[in-house]
Amino acid sequence: MTDQLTLPAHVLANIQRRWPDIADIWAANVHEEFQTLCDRYQAAPRRILPARYGFVAAVDTPHGPLVLRSSPDPRGREQAAVATALANLGAGPQIHEAVTTDHGTWTVVDRVLPGTPLSRTDPATVSPHAVFAPLAMMRDQPAPLPDMPSVLDWLRARLEDGNLTDLRPGTTVAPAGERKSALALLTDLTHDHVPGLCHGDASSGNIIASGSYRWMYIDPRGMSGENAYDAAVLAIRIVSVYPFTKVERQIGEMTDANPDRVLAWMTVAKAARV
Repeated sequence: MTDQLTLPAHVLANIQRRWPDIADIWAANVHEEFQTLCDRYQAAPRRILPARYGFVAAVDTPHGPLVLRSSPDPRGREQAAVATALANLGAGPQIHEAVTTDHGTWTVVDRVLPGTPLSRTDPATVSPHAVFAPLAMMRDQPAPLPDMPSVLDWLRARLEDGNLTDLRPGTTVAPAGERKSALALLTDLTHDHVPGLCHGDASSGNIIASGSYRWMYIDPRGMSGENAYDAAVLAIRIVSVYPFTKVERQIGEMTDANPDRVLAWMTVAKAARV
């Protein structure tokens, strides 16, 4: 029964802090909307999946296992567009439906199995080439919408904010000098930047195992960008796990990205606490 799968209290608290103007109306509608989707797909709810800013549930249907996800994120439309583009490339799970209302966006997605996040996988069993392969697929692909926000603007705002609260776990706001240098580097990167398909949040928790050898990228940020930025974000997460000596060069080769840009984006992303 769908009423057994309730919105976790910590998720609602996170959403109320991040989007206070829309949190309550979203929460008031989420269970009824979930029931409607379950009826449409003849879905039997199984369990709530981990999430920080959304209601995410695994369900079984006559046509296979799905994930139903709702978020009040104002960028939900753009996130769904990026997720669809990734699916079309084989870099993300198939998107069956995306529905945007005035208070949130639902996506109906194939459930990837086993679905183990890279962050919870024994590094000894992981092929770095397989993990980075989806980023190579994304290179030179256009942004899925003409009016998408840019990762450049998002990063600039983070670097200019001396009171940033949405930080990578285990970090504090970067010192002013570090952020100033990163802003200058970001300006340099804009000169040769061509907006394109970008995951925007290629952290190890958003990369999940599909079968024994493939990896799927989920939960994109919903911005235009470039694959060198995605490569840099993932490099920051795994550099302490994998024995790369020149991480930017090796990852650049695996993703078909310019190694110098990967290194520059790493510097910017670190200072922005991505």
